[in-house]
Amino acid sequence: MKVRTIAALLFAAAIAGGCVQPGSIGPEAPATGRDVIGREPVTYSGEIPCADCPGRRQTLTLFTDSTFRLRQSYIDAKDGKERTLYDLGRWARAQDQGANRLRLAGGAKAPLQYLIRGDDALRLLDSEGREIRSQLNYDLKRLPKVDPVAGPMRLRGMYVYMADAAVFSECLTGKRFPVRLERNHAALERAYLAGRRAPGEPLLVTFDGRFVVSAAESGAPVREQLVVERFDRIWPGATCGARSPAKAALLETYWRPVEIEGGPVAVRPGTREPHFVLSAEGKRVRGFTGCNTLAGAFAQGADGFRFKALAVTRMACVPDNDLETRFLTALDATAAQRVVGETLELRDRDGKLRMRLEARYLK
Repeated sequence: MKVRTIAALLFAAAIAGGCVQPGSIGPEAPATGRDVIGREPVTYSGEIPCADCPGRRQTLTLFTDSTFRLRQSYIDAKDGKERTLYDLGRWARAQDQGANRLRLAGGAKAPLQYLIRGDDALRLLDSEGREIRSQLNYDLKRLPKVDPVAGPMRLRGMYVYMADAAVFSECLTGKRFPVRLERNHAALERAYLAGRRAPGEPLLVTFDGRFVVSAAESGAPVREQLVVERFDRIWPGATCGARSPAKAALLETYWRPVEIEGGPVAVRPGTREPHFVLSAEGKRVRGFTGCNTLAGAFAQGADGFRFKALAVTRMACVPDNDLETRFLTALDATAAQRVVGETLELRDRDGKLRMRLEARYLK
């Protein structure tokens, strides 16, 4: 049997993604003098070291309802252009051996942790929550004005359109936003009306959105709303699941892909679906690529999660079927995993979602 080996690289993961949070956003934040985290919106920003680029600027806004938005701008080492990634989620404070710490849990592969330094600074900690011993700067300074980190960014959540009004509930925070009926909302509306089974049924949707602050109608309170910049797709039958504890076990579960690189997985009639099973014994992986049998191993530790020594048989495949290539490329790029309900998310070192899988035939 001839085999071909798939190189598995990537260990660490940085934060990425994108998403949302509601509530009023004041234009000003007091510059110094008191700890306002949790009492009013506050933004911290700074340039911190980057392992494989000239620089990285983090801009973090903490809202009073324990949610956050994060923008990270990376300077490309080759052309000097910036690459911007977003994340959002929930924050919490904790006293650890007398130190006042901040923990962010969002869409990235692992929480970010910061040390609260007085009234006007945060210091980024390592992945284990320990202080980074370095002469380099890991501090974010408090800004005099609040940056709403408005995007546009990729959003995922439950959407309802009814009686000329649209509402979106973002998955990571569970927050609800009115959706403005402008820009590319028409494409989202059409897909929703075609996909719903009954009026008012929530459907999972993904799109690139931007936050704006305005009143829904004259005389109404000012609050955040969403503008759809680019519609992606709806996911019939799927739900957020991000606020639910993991139900499916990572190991000894049959995992089938439903999304690769943001696109749906379509299996040709009469063919087997791609899948894999992770075994605790020897940390082995076995599965099927959509064309060939897959075998190899995986490693999981403090530095992330990765597949290694993957090999597949070389069988004749359906012409022009790129599903196997997409499947293997996503496995090769994986640096982190997270089980949410009965869904497995595989992300790369930048926190980008490379593949989403669903559990089937649970042991």
